[in-house]
Amino acid sequence: MGILQDCDTRLEERLQLHRLWLAPAPGGLQANLTGVILSDLKLDKAELRGAILRQTSFLDSSLCGADLSGADLNGADLRNANLLGADLSGADLTDANFQFAWVAEANFSEARIIHVRFEKANLRDSRFIEAQLSGVNFSGANLTGACLNHSSIYECSFAGADLTEAKFLHARFQDCGFNQAHADSADFSSALAQGIDFSGVQFESVKFYRADLSRSNFIRASLIGCNFTDSKISAADFSMASLANSRFSGADFNAANLTGAVLKGARELSQNQLAIARTNHGTTLPNGMPGPYMKGSGAERIRR
Repeated sequence: MGILQDCDTRLEERLQLHRLWLAPAPGGLQANLTGVILSDLKLDKAELRGAILRQTSFLDSSLCGADLSGADLNGADLRNANLLGADLSGADLTDANFQFAWVAEANFSEARIIHVRFEKANLRDSRFIEAQLSGVNFSGANLTGACLNHSSIYECSFAGADLTEAKFLHARFQDCGFNQAHADSADFSSALAQGIDFSGVQFESVKFYRADLSRSNFIRASLIGCNFTDSKISAADFSMASLANSRFSGADFNAANLTGAVLKGARELSQNQLAIARTNHGTTLPNGMPGPYMKGSGAERIRR
């Protein structure tokens, strides 16, 4: 890997002028590195705040701790780059490519993240607070411990992603897919997630407290020990899903599809909740008995 000192001296001069521009100091000039190839370089802790980096290539480069806040990275190539602890807050990342990049502990808060590719990227403990995400591909990405609280997340794919301990509190989802994603102790509390595809997810001890999951698809999902307290799951499809040992106090089950679902050990369910949901002979009720649920049968209570 090259180092900054070995690069074209004009690059170093431009970065120095950019630092002066940020100061601000006389003679400073905003860095415009549009289309420049900066691949396989060591740019750790580079001061690129507010720089113009449209279609710039950072392929295989190291930008650990770099300040890219407010930068224009439209169409930038950051594949396989190391951005550990980098600051991308408020940056424009439209059409940027972070495939296979190491972006752990990075800050994307309030960034514009449109049609960005994060497939197989490591985003452990990254922050996307109040970010705008649209058409983003997180397929197979590592989002363990990531924080996406209060973000707007539209037409994004989290297929096969690891969401362990990720936080989506008060996030707003539209036309997103989590199919085959897996998570332990993630938190979707108070999220707006109507009509979202959670089919085939492997979730354990995930919180959906007060989340709106109306019309969402949980077909063949594994939702062991999850918390749906006060959630809206009306018209959601849980057919063939496992909801064993999950909690449902105050949840809205109106027209929820529980056909073929496993509810064994599910807690805090009432007669009225199960009576307005769809169950069938393939449903396993909280007491371990087969459905359909009959009001007054007591099958909503766990067998001691």
